[in-house]
Amino acid sequence: MIVTIFNEYHPNERGGKAAKVYPEGIHTAIKELLSDKFEVYTATQDEAYNGLTDELLDKTDVLIWWSKNWDNEILNSVADKVVSRIQHGMGAIFLHSGKNSKPFLRLMGTSCKTKEVAWGENGEREKLYVVSPTHPIAEGIPNGYLIPGEEPYCEYFDVPKPDETVFLGGFGNGACVRAGMTFTRGTGKIFYFQPGHDTFPTYRDPVIGKILTNAVVWAAPAAVAEDYRHEEKPVKLKQKVKNLFKL
Repeated sequence: MIVTIFNEYHPNERGGKAAKVYPEGIHTAIKELLSDKFEVYTATQDEAYNGLTDELLDKTDVLIWWSKNWDNEILNSVADKVVSRIQHGMGAIFLHSGKNSKPFLRLMGTSCKTKEVAWGENGEREKLYVVSPTHPIAEGIPNGYLIPGEEPYCEYFDVPKPDETVFLGGFGNGACVRAGMTFTRGTGKIFYFQPGHDTFPTYRDPVIGKILTNAVVWAAPAAVAEDYRHEEKPVKLKQKVKNLFKL
């Protein structure tokens, strides 16, 4: 299964607090979480075609998108291609402030804004509550998992009604937000995941890695996901049946 991670990684953002947490960029940290499970590529905004060439998009099963301050600099032609690929079956995971990206806004058709609370980079503890425990993305995720520091988002979150809400985030300052939601556009599956501010080491957390792994398998085209499950957890049916009835 092929996963591509897009991170704006703008030259003007390669210093300060974020660089102390992710000196090689968020895309590198996410790649480290996933590369032992998938074939992973990365793309950054200052590359030609924002790194998202036709060749790379054509072979991508799931696109992971993180962006923050430079969304307007994404080429409209690239945003259109991403939207089209998703509508025709490519899976997508939009992280944190990627809700403001051109592709996500076009896919949702709404402002995608959240209510302003005590913004800033001081950090609030966030508890992730599993709202849909039977959803594949929630598999193996403890209910009420504590993230020590995150940027708080708060409802109302102006997105269309999701297919399913998987996680709810509750913050120490009283804010709450739908932190994990799924959508379908055309034949493409989309997962939005709220945690992941760039000055906190959220993407170094193995539980977050498990969520992203689950989300990749869920979002991938059905045939690709089935092949992955078969390769990861091969079942020797004859041997299994033989053992089952062995005295």
